[in-house]
Amino acid sequence: MYTTKEKGHSRQNSMTPLLVKRPLRFLKTPAIIVITLFMFLLGLNLYQLSPSFGNIIGDASVSIYPTGDINDRPLVLYAYKETENARKNALFFITHGLHSAADFIFILNGPTNLTDSIPSSASNIRVIQREDKCFDMGAYGEVLNANDQRLVKRYNKFILLNASVRGPFMPTWSRECWSDAYLARITDTNKLVGMTYNCKPRRQEVHPHIQSMILATDRTGISLLLPILSECFTSHMRAIYAEGNSTRAMWNAGFTATALMTSFSSKENYAHECNHTDVLGGGAYYGMAVHPYETIFMKANRNYGQRVLDRFTEWTDEAGYSSYEVCGRGRNEIPALGGWGRWKEAAVAKIRG
Repeated sequence: MYTTKEKGHSRQNSMTPLLVKRPLRFLKTPAIIVITLFMFLLGLNLYQLSPSFGNIIGDASVSIYPTGDINDRPLVLYAYKETENARKNALFFITHGLHSAADFIFILNGPTNLTDSIPSSASNIRVIQREDKCFDMGAYGEVLNANDQRLVKRYNKFILLNASVRGPFMPTWSRECWSDAYLARITDTNKLVGMTYNCKPRRQEVHPHIQSMILATDRTGISLLLPILSECFTSHMRAIYAEGNSTRAMWNAGFTATALMTSFSSKENYAHECNHTDVLGGGAYYGMAVHPYETIFMKANRNYGQRVLDRFTEWTDEAGYSSYEVCGRGRNEIPALGGWGRWKEAAVAKIRG
């Protein structure tokens, strides 16, 4: 039995059968009949909307976009499991990555109080609390498959992101929205975009692949991913196999996949000609580390590039960088400093925080 939360109401899914069993002929007044019918319909509606989501703050199974054409609004799924590092990354994303030109669903796996820091009262932000199982890839699949794949049918652009990376980190001269930077690479022929690419996984049974810390795609791409994401992965290795199979699914369907790391663009056939293994380690990227300005996000739970990560985190925090200033705005509407230069706001937030 689970509890569904929405706008202060709490209903257990045993409510509906109980109300159905209660004959209306025993009610004494029309007022009681009306109240009982209202409660019945409310309980039935909550039960039908989200039977597989676990606890929900807000209703993630229905449209959560505030304005505009839904086909132009990305859906961002953010998978989170409580660790000290993941919390730092999530808080950074909440402060600097949220914006009003996309819809966000935070998938919280296992116990956490991160909900206290997520502005879930915003019309385009929702939180799903679920049991910690299936790993991030399986969590995405559970949410996307829920309610007869309602979210897949409503949206045409998707970003799947987890809390092992920190970002967005945007150059001071950039006026681009981080989510646009990823989705702009989705075309009629390219259906998957990520940070980095692993040419030769150490396990031979794992295919070369776009690494899955952040994946951008469209409805065509998500339909190819769903058969893979629909498994409840029981081990980390099974989830890694799924990561490799995700890129393979694009290739098998006649599409390509792309990484933002600069080296990937150096050759037309890089994905099939490169020889490196996992680049997310000290010196693993052609003798150096992947720079956050290449990929916008940086892998933050590995022992490499810590000085760069710490400094870029500090500088972004102090400048009060905000994606709200650049995302969903016309070129002439973006401030001269883009998302940067919000020092006063950052100072106030630091005092309050």
